[in-house]
Amino acid sequence: MFLPSPVHAVALASLLGSIAATAQAAPAGRSGPRSIVLTGKAGESPLIYLAPGSFTFIVLDAPIVRESVQVEGRARFARVDPSDLGITLVLAAPIAPTERLALRFTYREGSPGSAVFLLTGQPGEVDAVVSVSRPQQTVAACQVELSATIERCEAQSKELEELKARSPAVSPAAVALAGVVDLQGMWARTFREGCDQVEGEFRAAQCRELAASTWTVVVLEVTNDGAEPWTPAWAEVMPAAGGEPRRARAVVSGQAPIPPGGTVSVAVEVEMPKRNSETWLQALHSLRVCNADGGRCLSISQVKL
Repeated sequence: MFLPSPVHAVALASLLGSIAATAQAAPAGRSGPRSIVLTGKAGESPLIYLAPGSFTFIVLDAPIVRESVQVEGRARFARVDPSDLGITLVLAAPIAPTERLALRFTYREGSPGSAVFLLTGQPGEVDAVVSVSRPQQTVAACQVELSATIERCEAQSKELEELKARSPAVSPAAVALAGVVDLQGMWARTFREGCDQVEGEFRAAQCRELAASTWTVVVLEVTNDGAEPWTPAWAEVMPAAGGEPRRARAVVSGQAPIPPGGTVSVAVEVEMPKRNSETWLQALHSLRVCNADGGRCLSISQVKL
């Protein structure tokens, strides 16, 4: 049974007073106040019966968004007056018993958040006052909804942190702004020397290089033939002409760790002294890519940087 609050009682009394004032204009057979409880189930569309010249007052238990009120066939109504807690309807032209005109509106808050009623006609039957309410949520239901909201917020927060942790998107514009390529441009080539001669638990295929004035990047398709995952962590190059080994500036793996039997692209970036394009990819070096403790390494000789 619908029990209005004091505010709703005042609104209901006012509406009933309006009904009394227009009682002589109302047709015989008019029905008394009726209550509808919305459940929020899909496809829920209660019927409301209207008749030309008769007032129908829809009294609500919670505020609605007035601008959200929509009625099909608006031209067939003499009045459609929404308020915060109700809607007044007066037909100008009759609705056939087989017709259904949708009335839609949205609540400011709460669940269900919106409602749809079907307006129709029936000889000798008119809804004068329709009290519409929504079931009060239990403490358990509120706790479930709160938990679900917290989970969504935590998931969104985690996703945001992951997005923040990602490197900026690679693009030609980013490369240009970073200044990693000067007016001499960049060269790229594939090479087989050394790649075909790799021995041990790792294999390298599709070896290629990119070079510019102050850097060279060696890209290897590495297959892990070992029994354990492998994570490339650092690399060093040794000049074939002699000298101290130099650590690579960066080692980037498409996936880390590389599982047994897996094949992953690994890029090794080596800083080079500024040079003319004629000397790019000419200096012969050996390359070693290792895990963190240096216990498992991929070694390639005859790499031209």
